[in-house]
Amino acid sequence: MAQTSTARPPVDSDDLWEVAAALPIFHTLTYRLPEALQKKARVGCLVRVPAQRRVVMGYLLGPAHEIPKAAIRPIQAVADPLPRFGPELVPLFRWLADYYQYPLGEALAHLIPGGAASAAPRTERWAAWQPQPSSIEPPRRLSPKAQGILEYLQENGPASCKALNAIFPNCSPILKRLEARGLITLENREAWRDPLAGHPLAPTEPPLPLSPDQEEARAAVVEGIESRTFAPFLLHGVTASGKTEVYLAAAQATLDQGRQVLVLLPEIALTHPVAVAFRRRFGDRVALLHSGISPAARLEQWQRLAAGRVDIAVGARSAVFAPLPRLGLLVVDEEHDPAYKQEGGLLYQARDVALYRGKLAAAAVVLVSATPAVATYYRAQEGTYRYLNLSRRVTPQALPDIHLISLKDHRAGRGLPVISTPLSAALEQTLARGEQALLFLNRRGFAAAVFCLVCGQVIQCCQCSVALTYHQSRDRLTCHYCGYEESVPERCPQCQSTALKRYGLGTERVEAELQKLLPQARVARLDRDTAPHSGRALKVLENFAQGNFDILVGTQMISKGHHFPRVTLVGVINADQHLFFPEYHAGERTFQLLSQVAGRAGRGEAPGRVLIQTFQPEHYVFQAVKSQDYQGFVQQELRIRRQSGYPPFTRLALARLSGTPADTVARAAARLTAALKKAIAREENLASLIRVLGPAPPGLAKLQGRFRWQLLLKSYGRPPLLQALRLLRQLWSPPPRSKIDLTLDIDPMSLF
Repeated sequence: MAQTSTARPPVDSDDLWEVAAALPIFHTLTYRLPEALQKKARVGCLVRVPAQRRVVMGYLLGPAHEIPKAAIRPIQAVADPLPRFGPELVPLFRWLADYYQYPLGEALAHLIPGGAASAAPRTERWAAWQPQPSSIEPPRRLSPKAQGILEYLQENGPASCKALNAIFPNCSPILKRLEARGLITLENREAWRDPLAGHPLAPTEPPLPLSPDQEEARAAVVEGIESRTFAPFLLHGVTASGKTEVYLAAAQATLDQGRQVLVLLPEIALTHPVAVAFRRRFGDRVALLHSGISPAARLEQWQRLAAGRVDIAVGARSAVFAPLPRLGLLVVDEEHDPAYKQEGGLLYQARDVALYRGKLAAAAVVLVSATPAVATYYRAQEGTYRYLNLSRRVTPQALPDIHLISLKDHRAGRGLPVISTPLSAALEQTLARGEQALLFLNRRGFAAAVFCLVCGQVIQCCQCSVALTYHQSRDRLTCHYCGYEESVPERCPQCQSTALKRYGLGTERVEAELQKLLPQARVARLDRDTAPHSGRALKVLENFAQGNFDILVGTQMISKGHHFPRVTLVGVINADQHLFFPEYHAGERTFQLLSQVAGRAGRGEAPGRVLIQTFQPEHYVFQAVKSQDYQGFVQQELRIRRQSGYPPFTRLALARLSGTPADTVARAAARLTAALKKAIAREENLASLIRVLGPAPPGLAKLQGRFRWQLLLKSYGRPPLLQALRLLRQLWSPPPRSKIDLTLDIDPMSLF
């Protein structure tokens, strides 16, 4: 076992292989491949290798390019002879580990589905009718059941024996006799779990005619695909402008060239309708990849892609690593969505990984959004991406009318109404016309906090520095970060007062208010409490689309990608919620959320209306939402960021220390920051390009029982940032006998 160096001169020995072992190390290892395993070994195979005094799993990356000086140990076993990825993905994985400063072997252990499980495909028995030559007399003396099986196979084509048994019970002996007489054939076929079961395996929908704007965008993307060079695009289109149809048409052109397609969506609930659209257009050429399907089904989908049996992959964030060796088109839909940023383990940004993968594959990459990220739009305007614009809806309906409701003018006595008088009246009118409404509030639960009126104490989580959220349906206080729960105390833990007050509101409270205000309305709620998994969320959305509910109350799960033709009213309960969050992109996030949820209104025959409740109607973000002026908002946002030195004008990296006890973590953060500043000052090429801010505790200073401190690196360019991060890793050494971890977050989505 030995470390490989960055230099890769050729080596004559064919039995030395490079392995990315699942270990917390930043280099790969070299092993000898025994002769008995050489026929099984290929790039991407899962292997078992010795590491010090234990055995770990790893992936073969290819023949070693350097003979290490240390003794070379043999690979013990090829755990799975079917490769999970091909040679074309190895450069992407190397870049990923280097850019995000994460051990390559550990990264692959998390990113590649299946773990140590064998990927040997399952098989099942199939029967097929065997046509008989005209010279052979037709079969006689067949039982009614045998005759029925033959007629079924003639009319419907081959069928699995399992399916035949469901139609003709206990038919296995009959099938064997029919095979012996040469009337049918029996064979083993690959069996796979279909996440899109219920939708036809053959194409059922022809392409829709494109508008002139759509055709212009399609032609540009197809030109990029045909160039066989890296071609990045930003497809910016208002809601209901037909962006999906553009990339469906581009996908057809990609397949016609014998290349493959990858489509990413930010949330599991959005992957299913897009995958169904691709299934209807392209049949069984589509694989679906996300964590909501079972591990076995996900592994089978991955395996079918790796074997080349399907050439379209639709999925959530981690599908960006799908094994597609002939990739011609990558689509990142809702590219602005923060869900593309992985929150734990390897903190990668799937949109950026998709761009780099497209560069390696010489493919077209289409970033799609009605509200592009500010940094994405800036790069398109600078010419880094080609800009494509769909400024009109493909339906005859205009964009919805948007109105701001000043909550300062609609107080209910000494309190504040959850649903203001104008919004209440609009809801009544909408229901009277037999139409539907969406109410948006990006906070679940009944009350945001419980506090004491006497001493002001807020009931907080014992493991995280956040207020516990009150859930009325369970009559419990819950932490949405770690899951801790407790009953509502009768007295204040601080002063023993009984004057405890519930403050703030969540979707559960909105639902309760609606039931009092409009008792005849059929109300549904969609958040992580009512839909903890994707299957439940899809069921709620399907029921609402079918008209089984009048009003849907929800969090950001309802804000984008959904098409509800009967929705004519959208109400935003608390638009200020994200605006003053301590993040440099709080205004951008607020604008995107409000614009996206507003786009759900008026997509059918009736016009749409949006009512936004806010205390700050004069704020530039809300004025831009009201006038639907994306360009005006971006220009204002860019001016602010240029002045304060935030992306896209700088690159950011966050180094976070977490552990116990609190004072030890604080001292370790201070020492690391001081050492890093000194090291950067000594490097002439870094001193003027890197700023180190901190250390300071984040807004969430304690999480799951661990205290947190962080320092922020601002850089003018990627290379100096990576150089500074490598210095930081060299300087980091946890205090003796401490339990402190260092996490690096490159291009962080949250500084909280």
